[in-house]
Amino acid sequence: MKILVTGGAGYIGSVLVPNLLSQGHVVTVIDNFMYKQTSLASSIRNENLTLVFGDVRDEALMNQHLAKSDVVIPLAAIVGAPACDSDPVAAQSINKESILWLLKKLSK
Repeated sequence: MKILVTGGAGYIGSVLVPNLLSQGHVVTVIDNFMYKQTSLASSIRNENLTLVFGDVRDEALMNQHLAKSDVVIPLAAIVGAPACDSDPVAAQSINKESILWLLKKLSK
């Protein structure tokens, strides 16, 4: 199965993605690596993993990868009140608007 995980290098994704790979799934992770995390370093050599440095608000990028995916797991988010308070525009556009766009896109 081809699985797209947005925010896949974050806290949940760093556990989920290696698990999906160990089950034989083909996984694409789209993440902006905002915190320069290396959480997927142990999986980087897995031939079923594709890492994409990108933003879930980039509709062209998302459309390109949605077209190739059987399953989408949306984990991209600005997490925590302090982080959301420091950039409320990003929090709104990533945590809410990108999910609403994704739901509309996938509802077909």
